[in-house]
Amino acid sequence: MAKVTGPLMSMDASGSYAGTIVFTRWKGRNVVRQLVTPANPKSLNQETARNAIRVLGAGQRFANQTTQIRGGETITDKDELIGLAPSGQAWNGFFVKSAIGAGGISYDEATTAWNALLAADHTNWDNAAAGLVPAIPAVAQFGAGGAAAPALTAGEVYFHYEYGLYKAGAASMPTATPSGYM
Repeated sequence: MAKVTGPLMSMDASGSYAGTIVFTRWKGRNVVRQLVTPANPKSLNQETARNAIRVLGAGQRFANQTTQIRGGETITDKDELIGLAPSGQAWNGFFVKSAIGAGGISYDEATTAWNALLAADHTNWDNAAAGLVPAIPAVAQFGAGGAAAPALTAGEVYFHYEYGLYKAGAASMPTATPSGYM
């Protein structure tokens, strides 16, 4: 994105010009970018990526709103992620990048680890997710063409959150027993 001073010989500009470029403000700066008409493919790969973002968004909401601290820690997950994020990178972007990984590998690893747990372990994670403040909810999922798919349980969403913390370097790898928060 180009940074501009005095765009179009004015002190400020916004909107599109000739259907090719857009003038706008981003983080308090005047910028110019190419006009892009978004496509909304509903391919399986696109929906898989959107599903991962939905799941990790629920984890971000928990981290952003909770004052609870994981057992053995002295600061909240959000504060720990802020400290771990590279300079100039927001904590939530760092968390999502760590939790998804290149090509979705970290997210897929978390799913594989979840599927390896026993049904009783799934129940323990569901109960732990419900006991958090705020509680971590189940998250809707979609398949190819935008068709509804089975939702991820609150326990699986919580497991993905904990796995994301592990990949970010904030926690140990989640096991059959959920982390305790106080």
